[in-house]
Amino acid sequence: MNILVTGSNGFIGGHICNYLSAKGEYVIGLDLHDDMRKSCDKYIKCNLAYDDLNSALGENKIDSVVHLASDMRHEPYAVDVVTNNCRGAERLLEYCEKKNISSFVQLSSLPVIGYPREVPITEEHSLRPPTVYHVTKHTQELLANYAYYTFGLRTVSFRICSPVGEGVNPKTIFPTFVRKAVNNETISLIGKGTRKQTYIHVKDIAQAIYKAINTDTAQGVYNLASYNLISNYELAQKCVELTASDSEIVFLDKPDPMDEYVWDISIEKIKKDLGYEPEISIDEAIVEFAGIVKNEE
Repeated sequence: MNILVTGSNGFIGGHICNYLSAKGEYVIGLDLHDDMRKSCDKYIKCNLAYDDLNSALGENKIDSVVHLASDMRHEPYAVDVVTNNCRGAERLLEYCEKKNISSFVQLSSLPVIGYPREVPITEEHSLRPPTVYHVTKHTQELLANYAYYTFGLRTVSFRICSPVGEGVNPKTIFPTFVRKAVNNETISLIGKGTRKQTYIHVKDIAQAIYKAINTDTAQGVYNLASYNLISNYELAQKCVELTASDSEIVFLDKPDPMDEYVWDISIEKIKKDLGYEPEISIDEAIVEFAGIVKNEE
């Protein structure tokens, strides 16, 4: 199968390309950069919002599209974010319709709900996107559903929780805590450390995408998460324990306005429709990332 992966040079995109290649698929990467940063069978430089897709993609045979490219900036780039994300997604969907591509799979974001008001969080949870970026993610979901019921293009939109794995944004909590534990540095927490998040390893994101491509009945919006629900304090403790660290865990005199948030995510729908089952535990993710940090030294 020939699969086009947009955003192929990114953190998640690179892992998806590697996963699909390992499955024997022919992977066509697409991104904004001059050079391919991850391994693909073919690479195309293209701006989805502005470039002529027919010219950019040429005569490449494409069976399925995995759309990961996204402008994640915040203010003062709101107009650019809307243009790049919504216009880019719609032009790509129209290309799929014209070329009779069988499926379109994209990543959305669980925070389109705003904050958890009902737990577990299902796909029916009310929405209140907290940023313009998240507004565009929900809009992309609507555009994908429109392409399905209007043109018959099978579309899947995954609302992912907090991703982890090699290459993850180093400024986020998970890599910060693991790195500090490995280096025996103090791990600082704000508030009570009770905010709970669900972390998903990028390999589980990859396996879900692969299942979506190959499951003809998969359609619509799905939560994509794992069983790795853990509080910030518990995460800090695990990082210290699993790395045999001498790090001290301290609480700063600073409130956390999200202390009571519990991102407990239902994955019953994706398990039922796609046969998805998360494979990477939080312990395994910590140990793996700790090894990556040690190899950097």
